Amino acid sequence: FLHHAILEAGMDVGIVNAKEMIDYHSLEPDLRELCENLVFNKTLDATDQMLERTSYERAVIDAKKKGLAPPKKPRGPTPNLPRLQFPCDSMELPEANEPPLPPYAAARNHVPNPYKNSSVAHPKIQAIRDKSSLPAEKRALIDYQQPSDAYPAEFPYFVRGRDSLREYITKLFTTKIAIYDGAMGTMIQNYSKRNKLEEEEYRGERFKEWSCNVKGNNDMLSITQPQIIAGIYKQYLEEGESDMIGTNTFSSTTIAMGDYEMEPYAYELNYEGARLAREVCDEVTAKDPTRPRFVVGALGPTNRTASISPSVEDPAARNVTFDELVESYFEQVVGLVDGGCDILMVETIFDTLNAKAALYAVGEFLEMSGLDIPLFVSGTLVDQSGRTLSGQTGEAFYASIRHSKPMAVGINCALGTKQMTPFIERMSKAAECFVLAYSNAGLPNVMGGYDDTPEDMAEQYKAFFENGYVNFVGGCCGSTPPHIKAIRDMAAKYSPRPLPKKTRPKMWLSG
Repeated sequence: FLHHAILEAGMDVGIVNAKEMIDYHSLEPDLRELCENLVFNKTLDATDQMLERTSYERAVIDAKKKGLAPPKKPRGPTPNLPRLQFPCDSMELPEANEPPLPPYAAARNHVPNPYKNSSVAHPKIQAIRDKSSLPAEKRALIDYQQPSDAYPAEFPYFVRGRDSLREYITKLFTTKIAIYDGAMGTMIQNYSKRNKLEEEEYRGERFKEWSCNVKGNNDMLSITQPQIIAGIYKQYLEEGESDMIGTNTFSSTTIAMGDYEMEPYAYELNYEGARLAREVCDEVTAKDPTRPRFVVGALGPTNRTASISPSVEDPAARNVTFDELVESYFEQVVGLVDGGCDILMVETIFDTLNAKAALYAVGEFLEMSGLDIPLFVSGTLVDQSGRTLSGQTGEAFYASIRHSKPMAVGINCALGTKQMTPFIERMSKAAECFVLAYSNAGLPNVMGGYDDTPEDMAEQYKAFFENGYVNFVGGCCGSTPPHIKAIRDMAAKYSPRPLPKKTRPKMWLSG
C-alpha cells in the first residue's frame, strides 16, 4: 500500500512500524501479486486467497519450530504471462491455393494418376485380385488411361493420365459449387414400384441357387442387373446434371456382405459398381467434354461399430476389430480403383473409429501404389444434438480425421437440409479443406418416406449458398434426379466457399 501510495499517489506523510516493514521488491512475486489484488480489490477472491496464504505462512513457522517439513504451498492466482512468440507469429499468412496435401510424393508433386492399374503390382494388391471372384475375361480390364490429345489441355477439359485430378478439383471447387448425385437406394425403390424387382431379379442367373435370401442387397445389382444401376447413374448425370456420381458400393465390404454370405464377392462388387459408373461417365462426358464427369468410389460405414458395444449387458464387447475393418476396406479400395474410380469417399460415418480404419486402408493403398487419388470424407450427425453416434461433434470429427488430409470434408444423411444448416456452418468454420454436404430430402415421415420436393430442398440449400458454406453438394435419402437438378439450378447463382487462409501451427484435439 505504501509503495503505491507514495510513488504513484503522492502521499507525503505516514505513520508506520518500521521494524515490521519489508521492502516492496523483497516480496516473492506471487505474494506481491496477492497483496496488490487485496489492496486494490482486483479480484473477487483476493481476501480468500490472502487468508489461505496467511494460514500457509503460519504453518511454515510452526513446522520450523517443530523441525518438520514445510507444508505444500498454495497454488495462488494463475500468473498472466505473455504468450510465447514463435517465428510464424510475425509472418504474413498467405492465402491457401489448395487444401492441405497428403504426405505422399505423388500428391505433393501433383503427379497425374496414370490410370494404368495393371502396373500397380504390389503383392498385397495383387493377392486380392488373384483371389477375387471376377470372371477371367475381365481381370485384365483395369486400365483407363486416355490419349493425351483426347481433349484440349486447358481447364475445363480433363484427360485421364495427362492431367492432375487434384489440380482439376481445386479449380472446379473454387470456380463454382459442384454437384454430386442423389440417393441410389431411393432410385432402386422407385424402380421396383414400376418394375418387377424381387428375389428372382436380385439373384439373376449367376446366383439363381444362392443359399440365402438376397433381396435388399442393392450392391449385388451391379452384377445381376447392371442395366438398372447404369440407368440410375445416367439419370443423375443427364437429368440431374451431376458433376460427380457415387458408386453403388455402400455395403460392398466383406463385413457388410456377411449378411448375405457373399464375402468372397466384395472385390467384384466394387469393381463392377465402379466400372459401370466409369462407362456412363465417359459416355456423358463425350457429349460435352467441357463438363467432364467423375466417379466417386463410395466406402460406407459397414454394419458394425468398432467403438460401441453391440451388447447392453457387456459394454466392453465388440463384434469387429480395427484390423478386420482395415483389411475389409483395403479390399474395397482395390476393387474401386481397378473399376476406374477417380476419387475415394469415406461416407456416412457414424463411428469415427470405423472411419479411421477406412482412412488407414486408403492411406496404405496410396502408399503401396504410389498414386495420387483425392480423398473425400463425410460424417453423419445422427440427430439435432449435432453429434455422431460415437458422440463427437462435427468439429471434433474433423479434428479426428484431418491427419488424412482429405480434399473435402462434410456431412451427409440423417438430417434434412434445414436441420443440417447450423452444423454445416460450424464445419465450414473449422475445415481447412473444401466442404461438402448432401442431406436427406427432409426428415422421414411416419411411413419412412421423405416429403421435401425438389423445390423445397433447393430453397433450403439457399442458406448454404448465400453464406458460402460449401463447395460440393448433393442429396442423400429421398433425393432423386429432379432434386439434384433443382439444387444445381439454385447453386449456379452463387459462388463457392473460398478456402480459408493458412493459419499458424496449432494443436488440434478432439473428444
